[in-house]
Amino acid sequence: MLNSHCNQLLFAQKHEPVSVKAGSSLKDYFSFTERYLYPEFTQGKGFFKNGRVVPLMLNYNLLSDEIEFIQSKDTLIIAKKEQINSLVVAQDTFYYHGAYLQKIRSGALSVYVKRRLEIKDIRKQGGMGQENRSSSIDSYTFLLYDNGKLSVDLKIANDLILQKTEAYFYSTSGDGFIPFNKKNISKIMQGKEDRIKNYIKTNKIDFELREDLLKLADFVSDLLFKNPGKP
Repeated sequence: MLNSHCNQLLFAQKHEPVSVKAGSSLKDYFSFTERYLYPEFTQGKGFFKNGRVVPLMLNYNLLSDEIEFIQSKDTLIIAKKEQINSLVVAQDTFYYHGAYLQKIRSGALSVYVKRRLEIKDIRKQGGMGQENRSSSIDSYTFLLYDNGKLSVDLKIANDLILQKTEAYFYSTSGDGFIPFNKKNISKIMQGKEDRIKNYIKTNKIDFELREDLLKLADFVSDLLFKNPGKP
């Protein structure tokens, strides 16, 4: 059986822009193993703010950014997400902060990833067979959705350019979810900004690469929490 890491590698192949032709649907371009984080719905638990713990069969839909569950053979989404404390699927933990954030590093400095399918371009057929690029991408987004949920069966009216993106966040104890960028990570260094900046420069940290951010998180965690008294 594929684990979630292997499946993420499969879906990473779609990080390059994907051209979806008019008259087709998303499922024509993304197979089940590319649409979902796990190869099948997996036993998990929902931890809610009212103290309830609910066992669920869960899977994370990478295209719609929805964690789905099976109930009486129906595939459903959690409607009242503000009531979620966390969702645990296999070895993974998710939180909701405007979107689902998967924890990819635990500890005093935790790191999370948020996935999203973005519409990069819309191409409408103009006169004489010419393509017209639309500048109103946001106004077209709703056509991909059915009652607020992205539909893989919906036929696309125009050619689209889609791209899967990932954004990263970090948190320390009680500070919420903060975008993981150079400016923000430097703020928690408390007088040690030069050391973090030198580390970023020396190691050529790319803030869009997971491996680089996890490496940086290890360095920051060690610097900030293990050796707080050292200059």
